[in-house]
Amino acid sequence: IMIWLILLTFMVFLIIIIGGLTRLTDSGLSMVDWQPLLGTIPPLNYIQWMEVFEQYKLTPEYIYVNKNMELEEFKFIFWWEWFHRFFARLIGIVFVFPFIYFFLKKYLNKFFYKRFTILFCLGLLQAFVGWWMVKSGLVNDPYVSQYRLTFHLMNAVIIYCLLVWTCIEYYFFKNMRFISSFNSKEFWIFLCITLVFLTILSGGFMAGSHAGQSFNTYPLMNGKIIPDDIYLVDLGILNIFENVVTINFNHRWLGTLTFIFTFSLFSYLIFNNFIKLSNKIIVIVLVVLTFQFILGIMALLSNVAIQYGSLHQTNSIVLLTVLLFAYFKSKLNAG
Repeated sequence: IMIWLILLTFMVFLIIIIGGLTRLTDSGLSMVDWQPLLGTIPPLNYIQWMEVFEQYKLTPEYIYVNKNMELEEFKFIFWWEWFHRFFARLIGIVFVFPFIYFFLKKYLNKFFYKRFTILFCLGLLQAFVGWWMVKSGLVNDPYVSQYRLTFHLMNAVIIYCLLVWTCIEYYFFKNMRFISSFNSKEFWIFLCITLVFLTILSGGFMAGSHAGQSFNTYPLMNGKIIPDDIYLVDLGILNIFENVVTINFNHRWLGTLTFIFTFSLFSYLIFNNFIKLSNKIIVIVLVVLTFQFILGIMALLSNVAIQYGSLHQTNSIVLLTVLLFAYFKSKLNAG
């Protein structure tokens, strides 16, 4: 069961990275339909390739962005999206069949049934949300909705966190309530996790709106801390989600706040271990956190080059993982 849990967790980690690369390579709109079963089979000959290419030529992305694209270029973005969907289906298979086996063998208790019912429902939701997201870029706008993209990312991260927490609980044979009381010492680490989660979501809006391609300097934006056009009257509260200037501003400073808060807390724990954690865990968190902050700046300065954008996203999930482990250990040591 432990091997199964770790495999599932690692596969969800990979699908988040694959999804990010699919986004960074602008491949997400290359498949214009969703066939849960038949869609597993890619084009197998020239005629089939031309059929899917002709379908793609009817999309806003081809008409407005890629009108000079050749078949070989189309194949590149098609394979990214196809593999993204194929790997998602593979996760479903790795989840369902071992679960049925363990269920028939009665290896699982009521806790696992409840947890995996939630995971199964979230997984189904993720599949529908993925297609719902793609559809937003197939009608009039050649880009997917940043709202739908961020929701897709958020759901994936929630699934991943649930799997990580389940792995840790199973390893230590200890069911642990996730949310700590406000007065507990471990709540400080819970705040770090919350800030990282919110920063990841704001990164979803950065990716969905292409806001990362603007203001490729840090910390100033066009020579200013608070740039012009950060608030457009017509948008009102929607500036937070639709104004690329505001989205960029929010993500960089939310990331900076998360770094300062988390770095200060874990640095303090080295000298005053009021939350009981080993120095090894503390140092790992500090190293991964610092690397994440540096990658964020490098992604900005490079106009979101694929290697920095992907590493930045990958390391954000690693950071979330080590914080979840630190949080669990702090609760375990306190308890």
